[in-house]
Amino acid sequence: MRDAPRITLGTAGHIDHGKTSLVRALTGTDTDRLKEEKERGITIELGFAHLELPSGTGLSVVDVPGHERFVRHMVAGAAGIDLVLLVVAADEGVMPQTREHLDICRLLGVRHGLVALTKADTVEPDFLELAREDVEQAVEGTFLEGAPIVPVSSVTGEGLDALLRALDSLASRVPLRGTRGVFRLPVDRVFTIRGFGTVVTGTVISGSARRDDEAMVLPAERGTKIRNIQVHGRDAAKVVAGQRAALNLTGLDVADLGRGVTVAHPGTLAPTRMVDVHLNLLPGEPRSLADRARVRLHVGTQEVPVVVALLDGNQLAPGETAYAQLRSAEWIVTCPGDRFVLRAFSPPRTLGGGVVLDHQPRRHRGKRPETVRSLEVLHRGEPGERLGAFLAARGYRGLTPQEAQVTLGTTLEEARNQLQTAVRAGVARVTDRKTQRHHHRAVVEELAEKALDLLGRFHAENPLRRGLGREELRGRLPRHADPKLVEYTLEDLGAQGRIAAEGNIVRLAEFVPQLDMRDEEARSRILEVLGRRRFEGPTQAELASELDLDEGTIRPVVEYLAEQGVVHRTKEGYLFRVEDLDALADHVVELFRRQPEIGVAEIKAFTGTTRKYTIPLLEYLDGRRVTVRRGDVRVPGPRAREAGA
Repeated sequence: MRDAPRITLGTAGHIDHGKTSLVRALTGTDTDRLKEEKERGITIELGFAHLELPSGTGLSVVDVPGHERFVRHMVAGAAGIDLVLLVVAADEGVMPQTREHLDICRLLGVRHGLVALTKADTVEPDFLELAREDVEQAVEGTFLEGAPIVPVSSVTGEGLDALLRALDSLASRVPLRGTRGVFRLPVDRVFTIRGFGTVVTGTVISGSARRDDEAMVLPAERGTKIRNIQVHGRDAAKVVAGQRAALNLTGLDVADLGRGVTVAHPGTLAPTRMVDVHLNLLPGEPRSLADRARVRLHVGTQEVPVVVALLDGNQLAPGETAYAQLRSAEWIVTCPGDRFVLRAFSPPRTLGGGVVLDHQPRRHRGKRPETVRSLEVLHRGEPGERLGAFLAARGYRGLTPQEAQVTLGTTLEEARNQLQTAVRAGVARVTDRKTQRHHHRAVVEELAEKALDLLGRFHAENPLRRGLGREELRGRLPRHADPKLVEYTLEDLGAQGRIAAEGNIVRLAEFVPQLDMRDEEARSRILEVLGRRRFEGPTQAELASELDLDEGTIRPVVEYLAEQGVVHRTKEGYLFRVEDLDALADHVVELFRRQPEIGVAEIKAFTGTTRKYTIPLLEYLDGRRVTVRRGDVRVPGPRAREAGA
């Protein structure tokens, strides 16, 4: 064997048409490994083999079951194939599963293949020609139209050399899968090898991985490590897209895994319960697909129940296409560009399929034309256009380069370049330098307008307050907005001169608190009472009672005076004029020039108040760093020492 195969050949066709026998005749491998398969003479599970072509090119072979009860197994096996070998028995011709398997291959995007007309030794030449015509008619209009149709016999060996030559010719034209995307291996088989532990197999559909790489099993998000890699029974240091591989994983039991899980590098993929798709309903379907229909989704090697939410219309007619959102109660692991199949629950049959456009969408509500327009860009747009649409679709979440790599199916470097191009074009903004998270310009502008509107309404409702606390403003903005996006937006508004920040207070740049005549009168009366009571500060309720005013009337004026630095409110709720507190601080500094410490008695002597007020006044001095408490006394604090105490 030369280089490890990077092309996967899959069989397809009706039950008992000789798929497994043909694989055995070509490769020498019996892919029916289960006791039940051998007893019943039918393929139930996926089988695997290696085929070396005359040119030395190697193919990985996936043999799929043909019975209608096991179509779901067939879909899992077909998910990673590049080249299909459609098997039709010459003595029976095209049968129901022949057509369904061909439909599935079309829906999964298979573009290359040929037909093996098996059991050629059992029919007369005229009947063989009729079978050929039957096949030609069945594949008309599909990717197999005009493909080689090779009569073969697994018993006599007739036509096997011709089939190998035809496969060799086709394989040379099959493009290799790119290794640019993130590493993904959808698992189709799990087993244990004594002395090694848990092994999973599958076809790598993108990226690459090496021995000893850290890995993650999704959707359960179980961390593991790739202890060893084998490609067709041989140890390998690395596995790349297009290769079938067996990965020996550490720290996991067979019970933790199963067909349908995906092995990836940590931090690259995240499971989802919704995907946006472009959907095609097969022309042969007897009825339309209704909005909110419940079907089974097959993507990669997964099979999950989903609800089809059509995004433009209430039903999809046979042969037509539409944009839709598939929603599930179970987790899905997929990426944009992945092909999928939809099958009915009862009776089980293939309905259609399509391509995943967005693997992490928001839930779409209603049928909005802008949603369809966005998905059209994701479906048919150039990379730069698609990136812009993804940024807009992610909204307040934004995209990092690593996330952009997954959405675009490219290298990390190319994703970074695309994001930089979007920034230079004014489409995107870098809102977090550390993580390089980007947001669409329109998203930043939308959040900015929300912040301005919140501040405007706050000022209208609170004309005497300087502004809104920064944390309170953040709390009023959409809670799902990335915190760094909020901070970036506020800084940007400040740089534009549209808002102003004074400490922790944020206001519209043009806003100035204004007292009307009634407020001005209340202000004068409040300061008059506080000046008279001086160090016996009233609470707000006591102040309202003394002024014979409603507490709701004086509250905004008191808050205004506090924000202006005219009035101070203690934690107990006592109100003092700041000028009186400054006089107290000056007196204490003067005391410290004559003595090393002071206590409650000195404060009571100066203020003429009781302990009820003295303790809050001392705590105020502590907070201003004029004093420092030591037991029951106070000694000079930093500010007193700066004043020469």
